[in-house]
Amino acid sequence: MGVFDESKCDCCVCPMQCVLEQLIGREDINLYNTNNITNMITITGVKEFIVSTSAGDFPIHQIILVQLTNSIDQPITITLKPLKKNVRECACCEDPMANLANSMKGDIVFVEYLNNFGPFQEEILKVGEGIVMGRFPGDPRFTDIFSTCAITRIINQQQSSAGTSSSRHFNINTSPPTT
Repeated sequence: MGVFDESKCDCCVCPMQCVLEQLIGREDINLYNTNNITNMITITGVKEFIVSTSAGDFPIHQIILVQLTNSIDQPITITLKPLKKNVRECACCEDPMANLANSMKGDIVFVEYLNNFGPFQEEILKVGEGIVMGRFPGDPRFTDIFSTCAITRIINQQQSSAGTSSSRHFNINTSPPTT
């Protein structure tokens, strides 16, 4: 799963590369980057912070969400790098959101992220260094792997005026109530 070099790539790029390496050969991936979604691609290789796919090559630092479709009888197993205490850029950017998501494991939340194709309703399954993994609670076939650095907001059920919904999305303009 690679070695962290104590660089500014530690918090999100290296962990996402490790996830993508585990997905080589999969044909059911939707790849969200900072400006678009590339649907139903196959990952053909991962090297030097570039992911090669059936739809072209993408820089890993631009990938904000990887969405997988899995069969109900064969769950997806992804190994994540464990959380670690950072002292550089990650200490103020990635660590707080990773720690928040980690405290919400098992909860159903809405996750908002950089490119405005969300937020998605998620049950938070796992949290690792730079990665939050969840699934849509209404349909466990969809697994979402977010770059923690691309998450712009997590809204828990108490904060959301939308409450529990059978829809994957809710109104992006809904703001949590102020206290």
